[in-house]
Amino acid sequence: MCRQLVALCLIALMGASGVYGSCKATVSSFSTQDATILTQLAHVAELTLQCSNSAQPSLFAEFPCGKVVPVAKVGDSKYQVSWVEDIKQGSSGNVQVRLFDEDGYANVRKAQRDGDKVSSVKSLLDITVPTKSAYKGPWIKAELLAAFLVGGVAYFAFTTKSKVQA
Repeated sequence: MCRQLVALCLIALMGASGVYGSCKATVSSFSTQDATILTQLAHVAELTLQCSNSAQPSLFAEFPCGKVVPVAKVGDSKYQVSWVEDIKQGSSGNVQVRLFDEDGYANVRKAQRDGDKVSSVKSLLDITVPTKSAYKGPWIKAELLAAFLVGGVAYFAFTTKSKVQA
């Protein structure tokens, strides 16, 4: 009886601590630098994941907009996730990304099917990805500046001509 109770407690403890134990991530990011001729900005986050039991799980990422996408594994304990956003909606700052393992992703899908809140599903890890805004071009377009310059020169020429002829 005592052995069964101890075994039950160990199983409960393993389930509470998670399959992967505690995980920590180191994040580096890249954002589109120049958006003068683009319609969308691209953001890429590369993370190095270190779990306490050296596991390398398959990951899924949830963005603040509610979209859930798979995370690509690009190396030993290295993962990469990317997303795009419209230029008008894009801004610099931090983006909160929730990461799920396969079991967490199954719970997310179940919550979506049932109409429950996805935020109630426990994530494996939450990361903050710093994003930068892109250069969207000069405040005054070159064509407009050239038109004003031509107009100013023409005005100066006509006024000078009328003063000389008078």
